[in-house]
Amino acid sequence: MIHLSDTPPDGDFARYVERLTASNAVVGVRPDMLKPKEDAQASTPFAVNAGMPSAKAGLEPLVKLAGMSFATHVKWVVAAWIGTQVLARWMPGAGFLFIPALLAYAAWVIFKVNRHSSGALVKRLHELAEAAAKGAAEQAKKAQQAQHKNKQ
Repeated sequence: MIHLSDTPPDGDFARYVERLTASNAVVGVRPDMLKPKEDAQASTPFAVNAGMPSAKAGLEPLVKLAGMSFATHVKWVVAAWIGTQVLARWMPGAGFLFIPALLAYAAWVIFKVNRHSSGALVKRLHELAEAAAKGAAEQAKKAQQAQHKNKQ
C-alpha cells in the first residue's frame, strides 16, 4: 500500500532525499551538545555516585554468605533439586523432598550467618515471630467473638 505522504511529489525519491540532505548541509555544522565544555573545571571530575556507597560494598554480604560464595549456594540448591528429582524416578513423591531439604539448607545458612554476626538476625526473626503470633491471636479472638455473637 502506497500512501501519498510516503512518496515525493514528482515521484523521484533520489532527488527528494538529495534535496533534504542539501538543506541540512546549508544549515552548517551543529554544535555537539553532548561534548563536555572546554571551560569546565578540569580539577573536579564528575562522579556519578559521589557520596554514595558502591554497589560492590552492598553485595559483599551476599558474596560471602556463611563462608561460601553465592554461586556455591546456588550450586548446592540446584544439586539438591536434581537429587530429589532423580530419586523421584524410583520413589514416587520423593520429588517433594526438595522443599524440606531447601528449608533445612536455609536454616543451616541462617545459623552459620548468625553465629558469625552480632545476633541481630535472630532478634529480628524473634520479633517477627512474636508479631505474627500476636496478630494470629487477635484474629482468633475476633473470630471467636464473632462466632459467639452469631450463636446468641
